[in-house]
Amino acid sequence: MSASHRTIAHVRAFTVTGGGADYHGQGEDHWIDDHIATPMSVYPEYRESRQSFGINVLGTLMVEIEADDGTVGFAVSTGGEIGAWIVEKHLARFLEGARVTDIERIWDQMYRSTLFYGRRGIVLNTISAVDLALYDLLGRLREEPVYAPLGGPVRDELTMYATGARPDVAKRWASSAARCRRTTARPRGKRAWRRTSPCSPRCARRSATTSGSCTTAG
Repeated sequence: MSASHRTIAHVRAFTVTGGGADYHGQGEDHWIDDHIATPMSVYPEYRESRQSFGINVLGTLMVEIEADDGTVGFAVSTGGEIGAWIVEKHLARFLEGARVTDIERIWDQMYRSTLFYGRRGIVLNTISAVDLALYDLLGRLREEPVYAPLGGPVRDELTMYATGARPDVAKRWASSAARCRRTTARPRGKRAWRRTSPCSPRCARRSATTSGSCTTAG
C-alpha cells in the first residue's frame, strides 16, 4: 500500500529533561548559560545565568506518530509537559484517522483550533513538533529523505558556523565562520538582548586578542 493510503493510528507525546531539543537544559559550566544578554539582563540578580530566571524549565517535547502499518515518525521541540498535554489532549484528534499525506490540512486545523490560546510561543513549538513528526513519518513510508517531499535538494553542501560566547574558541573556527553572542546589555535597550551579530573570520581573530566578545561584523 502506498503512503497516500496510509492513515495515522496513534499519536504519543513524551518529555525529556536535560539536553535534548531544549538546548538551554545544560550544565552550569556550559557556555549557553554564561553571561549572555537576555530580556532579564536589566535585573542584576538574573544577569549572570539564564537558568536563574527559568529559561530551561520546559524541557524537551518528543512526539511520535504511528501509521496503521506500525511505521513511526518522530520529532522533538521545546515544550515539555505543557506541549505533551496539548498534543495528546487537543491536537491528536486532528491526526488519528487522518491520512499521513494530509499534512497541510492537519497543520491548518491545529493552528486554527488553538488560536484562542495559541498563535505564538509554546503552542507553535508544539505544532512544529507534530508537523516535523508527520514529515518524518511520510519519509519513512516512502523510504526517502524528508527533503524529497519538500521539493528536493537545492544544494550539495551546507555552510556551517560555530556559535558561542568565547572569542578564543571562535578563533579556532575562524577558517570557516563564527558567530558570537552579545554578553552585555544596554540598560532597558530593546536591541541589547535580541541582536546576534555575525562575526567574520577577521572579526573573530581580532576579538580573541581582546577581553570583549565580538558584537559587530568585521
